[in-house]
Amino acid sequence: MKKIFFLVLTVLIVACSSDDDNTSEVVTCDESSIVGTWDNPVLFEGEPVDSWEFNSNGTGNYYFFGDVFSEITWSENESVLSTNIFFEGIEAPFIDFNYSFPSGCDVMNLQADPNEDFPDGFDVNYDRR
Repeated sequence: MKKIFFLVLTVLIVACSSDDDNTSEVVTCDESSIVGTWDNPVLFEGEPVDSWEFNSNGTGNYYFFGDVFSEITWSENESVLSTNIFFEGIEAPFIDFNYSFPSGCDVMNLQADPNEDFPDGFDVNYDRR
C-alpha cells in the first residue's frame, strides 16, 4: 500500500511542477513611455477636457478643451513627473505629479497631493492617443 501511495504522490508532484519556459511577457513602462500625447477620457463636445503632449526632448504642450493652453517643459525622476509652463514668455514650475501606468503603457495615471493649483488634489488617468 505504501508503494502505491508513493507512486501516486510522485506522479502528482511531477504533473504539478511548473514549466521553466514561461511565455508571459513582463511590461515595463518608463520615462520613454511618457513620450506621446495623452488625452483625458472625459469629453466635452467630442474633445478631451485636457491633454498632455510630451516630446522626447523634454518639451510639449498642455491642451485645454482642444486648444493649446501652454507650452511646457517636463522631466522625470523615478516616479515623479515635473512640469513647467510658460506664462507671458516666462517659464514657471507648474506641478509635480506622481505617475504610474496602472494597466499597461497606454494608460497613465497622474496624481498630485492638494496644493494651491488643485485644492482637492489631482488623480486622473489619461489614455495614449
